Amino acid sequence: MGIENIGDNIRRRMKMDGLTIAKLSAQMGIGTATLSNILNGKSEPKSSTLIKFAEAFNININALLEDSPQLNTLRFRTAKSLSGREKAEREQIRFDTAIWLKNYRYLEDSLDIVTKNKLESILEKDPNNAAKIARKNLFNLKDEKQPVYDIANLIEDAGIKLKIHNFGFKRTNGLSVGSQDEGPAIVVNSESKIPIERQIFTIAHELGHLILHSDSYKDPKEIEDENEENEANQFAGSFLLPEEGLKEEWEESKGLHWVDAVLRIKKIYKVSYQTVLKRLCQINERNKDSVYRNFAIAYKILYNHDLKNFYEPDALAKSDLMEDRFACLVKKAYEQEFISLSRAGEMLDLSLLDMRDRAKAWQENPIDA
Repeated sequence: MGIENIGDNIRRRMKMDGLTIAKLSAQMGIGTATLSNILNGKSEPKSSTLIKFAEAFNININALLEDSPQLNTLRFRTAKSLSGREKAEREQIRFDTAIWLKNYRYLEDSLDIVTKNKLESILEKDPNNAAKIARKNLFNLKDEKQPVYDIANLIEDAGIKLKIHNFGFKRTNGLSVGSQDEGPAIVVNSESKIPIERQIFTIAHELGHLILHSDSYKDPKEIEDENEENEANQFAGSFLLPEEGLKEEWEESKGLHWVDAVLRIKKIYKVSYQTVLKRLCQINERNKDSVYRNFAIAYKILYNHDLKNFYEPDALAKSDLMEDRFACLVKKAYEQEFISLSRAGEMLDLSLLDMRDRAKAWQENPIDA
């Protein structure tokens, strides 16, 4: 670790919290010149000063000491330009992702686990055809109509690393990392206002990028490419809601009010009502905007609730999307004494107290006891 990394880590946290040098120095009770020297890598802070920094940012002290690992194949784009604070949060997500992948590699190496990148076997670049091939060959969904009941499990079983993480802002739903940087990997934004259905779609969307746009992972652009986004959306829709299954379920629902028919299909396939509507519009060549508008009006009449502010009818619960492979690796590494209790807590982003509770729950599991 170089002292310049401490300065970079502190500076990034300051931007996220909207703190100036004057504000932070006053809050910590140290001089502005001392703080500037630390930020610029001219002096190394004492342990007591590091503790003050950790308390000021409400983080573990180790987060200030981490080196700044690089990701050369990170696809992390937004539809619009970000504010200064959002850019700092974005850099923190980039940093956290790199650390997570570094830890993932360490765990797999310690436990002698080898994962194979199966994505390279899919060469098809048409979104609909690629989705069909991925369902059948990559995820072993032999029935073309079969819903994707547990996308997190499918993704992890296919050797794709998955992390569900609160980004702190909503302008980016997710990111993905190429195989050259310990990937392939997908990180999904679980910010509280983003429905689980949207998070599931984001996983499929980023999977589409990994398959369709592998060349784009060395491109440092931060603004989305509209054509690539449309292709990834098309892939995700076809992957989660295959045409054959949608047509069959839509026909079987004809006796219901058309709004309830949409909600029925939504529940079966664990997608948003908008995904169902969009796929129906694509198949039946209808205008998407007018159908969305009519659905919103009809839903309000039927259920006395509007669809504003990200409201999702019959919304999925958090338990419908849970990744667990990384936590399982941490558990195995801890039990085999490759990592300490505190290191396990760092990897799982748990305090030492919470990590003790987690370890106790592992040991006292009445099902496996």
